[in-house]
Amino acid sequence: MLSWDDFRVVKAIADRRSLTEAAKTLRINQSTVFRKLGQIEHRIGARLFKRNRSGYTLTPRGEEMVSLATRMEQDVAAFAQGTAGKTAGDKPFITGIVPPDQVMARTGLEFLSDMVNGRLPQPPMCATLGFHLAEVSNGYARFDGLPEFRHYNPIGTVHGGFAATLLDSALGCAIFSTLARGEGWTTLELKLNLVRPISKDTGTVLAEGRIIHRGRTVATSEGTVKDRAGKLYAHATTTCMVFPAKGLMA
Repeated sequence: MLSWDDFRVVKAIADRRSLTEAAKTLRINQSTVFRKLGQIEHRIGARLFKRNRSGYTLTPRGEEMVSLATRMEQDVAAFAQGTAGKTAGDKPFITGIVPPDQVMARTGLEFLSDMVNGRLPQPPMCATLGFHLAEVSNGYARFDGLPEFRHYNPIGTVHGGFAATLLDSALGCAIFSTLARGEGWTTLELKLNLVRPISKDTGTVLAEGRIIHRGRTVATSEGTVKDRAGKLYAHATTTCMVFPAKGLMA
């Protein structure tokens, strides 16, 4: 009988196309990967890879196993993202675009609070990268995200754009939370520092943004990306332009 670990080994070899690189991903030595692959192929009575100069390429039987492993990995990630920090009664968030008139009819804090509470959809980008607005108050916003293998760059860690997007969102929404009805804003600058690599094994990360200065036309905020244990992975500052409201409703 095959185990989840068997599927992980085969998928790692397929993703990395070599035993050496798969061993790095799995954090075991190359000889162990070779031995495990041999055991798996013996157990199912079929070859999973063709060995050639360009690396390990999947056989049809191998493609079936990797396809199943991918679905299993996605199901586990979806389950983890849907349950982390939530109760059994919570529902998955939905995504979409809110019409401009509905945005302008609310203060920034009202708009973002309705998003957290599920009365308004989360941005479509949240579905693309797997993160969502989890908490907001005046001058503060937090986005939670789950780094996965699909976020990896060519060198085997989560792409820096994942942390940058979470921080851009958290810092911008910290400023957004201070806006009056009818006010608008846009990001002018984002300064980011990546201090530790993020991997699919890091678990849920929390991107927090806090207001530093709120002027009439310019606002600044700062924030961090940390795991649930409080380990720091990235920090950033942003400058946003605020468009003063005209003819605000009473």
